Amino acid sequence: MGAVAGWMVWSSEDSTIEVLAARAPIARGEVIDKADLAIQRIPDDLGWSVLPASRLDDVVGQRAALDVAAGTAISAAAVAEASVPGDGFAVVGVTLETKQAPGMELLVGDKVTVVVTPASPTDSGKVPDTTDADIAGVRTDPETGNTVLDLVVPDAQAPVLAARVASGNFAVVLRSRDR
Repeated sequence: MGAVAGWMVWSSEDSTIEVLAARAPIARGEVIDKADLAIQRIPDDLGWSVLPASRLDDVVGQRAALDVAAGTAISAAAVAEASVPGDGFAVVGVTLETKQAPGMELLVGDKVTVVVTPASPTDSGKVPDTTDADIAGVRTDPETGNTVLDLVVPDAQAPVLAARVASGNFAVVLRSRDR
C-alpha cells in the first residue's frame, strides 16, 4: 500500500507544470507588470500552449495582445512586444461626457469613429466629418466622472482629431468589438 501511495504522490507531482497566469484581469494593450502575474500548476497533458513560469522575466514589460481573465494561464499569443502607438501612429486623449458616448462600456481594443456633431441646427444637413480610431486606454476622470479615452490614429489624423474634440462638438460611435 505504501508503495502505491508513494507512486501516486510522485506521479501526480510529476504530471504538472508551473505556468504563468493572470493574478487579476489584464486588458489588451496594457503593459504587463510583475504584480499582474501569478504562478499556477496545471496538468502537463492538457495540450495548451502556455508560457512556463520560467518566462516570467520575459513577459514583464510586454503588452497584453489579448484580454486575459484573472486566473487564466497566459499563452504566448497573449503577449506582444509592440508599443502603443506604433510607428506612424499617435495617441489623442478624448474626454467624453455621457451624451458623447455609447451606452455600452468602451474597452481597450474597441474600434470607434469620432463624429463631428453640428455646432448649430443649421449645420445638421451636412455630412459630418469623421475619424476612425482604436482605443488604447480607458479610464474615468476622478474629478468629473467623465470617461477619458486614449485613441490611436495615424499621425496625419492626430492634429485634425485633436482640434475636433477640443471644440466639444463630437460623439464617439462604437464600430467593432472583435477581440
